Amino acid sequence: MLQISGKVINVFTVEGGKDVDGKEFAEKHKVQLLGDVAMPNGDIKHDLMDLTVDDLGLWSGLQGKNIAIEVGAFAPAKNSIVYFVRKGSKPQLQGVA
Repeated sequence: MLQISGKVINVFTVEGGKDVDGKEFAEKHKVQLLGDVAMPNGDIKHDLMDLTVDDLGLWSGLQGKNIAIEVGAFAPAKNSIVYFVRKGSKPQLQGVA
């Protein structure tokens, strides 16, 4: 299990439609989290991450708040990692940093 924590910056829906091949796709609910990434030299980099979520209702009241969420990850290509919210995971409110 992996857990990502950060501040909820935005909650939004990407409309469904058709891709370039004409295949239809459904709308997707997204959450943007701002988190800190430790760099090898000890510096901290702020990173904005978009995550697809099933239920926006769980997230709508969390904008501007720090949360933690269980995620999974996979590497579709070299030097690329994609994170996804695990089925059934719910955001957990974190203490103010």
